[in-house]
Amino acid sequence: MAYPAEIHKFRDPRFRYIVSSRNITPDVSVIDHLKIQYIYLDLEQISQVFGAVAMPSPLYGGRSYDPYHSLTEGHVRELYDHGIGLSLNLTNHYFDRNAYEASLNLLHSHHRTGNSVIVTNNELARQIRADFPLYTLKASIIKNINTLEKVERAYRLYDDITLPMDKNDDPDFLKRIPEKKRIILFGNANCAYTCPARTCYLGFSQKNLGRAVTSSCSKSRLPRVEKGPVFFDVDAFYGMGFEHFKLVPL
Repeated sequence: MAYPAEIHKFRDPRFRYIVSSRNITPDVSVIDHLKIQYIYLDLEQISQVFGAVAMPSPLYGGRSYDPYHSLTEGHVRELYDHGIGLSLNLTNHYFDRNAYEASLNLLHSHHRTGNSVIVTNNELARQIRADFPLYTLKASIIKNINTLEKVERAYRLYDDITLPMDKNDDPDFLKRIPEKKRIILFGNANCAYTCPARTCYLGFSQKNLGRAVTSSCSKSRLPRVEKGPVFFDVDAFYGMGFEHFKLVPL
């Protein structure tokens, strides 16, 4: 794809990135994968890679669990060797004891300083906080934290908060947020940026947990502005006090 002329700004060494492992395959070095998918970054800027690992969990969310496009044990060791942490995408809407117990081996396997868990369900976040204190807890975009009241409430439970992509267009809101170093903004965006419903997330949660799927992509039902792949002005966000950005492959 063609990158915007300002893409060189993403290489500012003051910026930290958490990036998706979405298209990884078991036969490819994860470091080579990152260098290709995020060619506009320096590897040293990547603090964590988020997604699923080959070990299954009913608490995965955000998309359907696909073990072939998940991080292997070898990938994770390679990340650690390069000083990059793992961020588990346990963003399922639902929480129950059986699902949590089925995920304990996964949580134990990656419980170390420098790793994090991205969470949507507050009950799950509290349980992980109690049982696995070394993880950083990140509030997911799926929580739709889009007001100052929601931000301040989320700060009481989560270490970091990921804001929905559309809030990048609200500079008045962004400037008023306290503790900006705890906020993660999207540095780029795709379909979720202009989606008016984001109903697919609930459907993925239902599928991963083995429940009846009652929610799906709203694209055929609800109109939205199609902007295609978008890169935001990370330099302007840094000027407001933000330095931590999330990236997805386009």
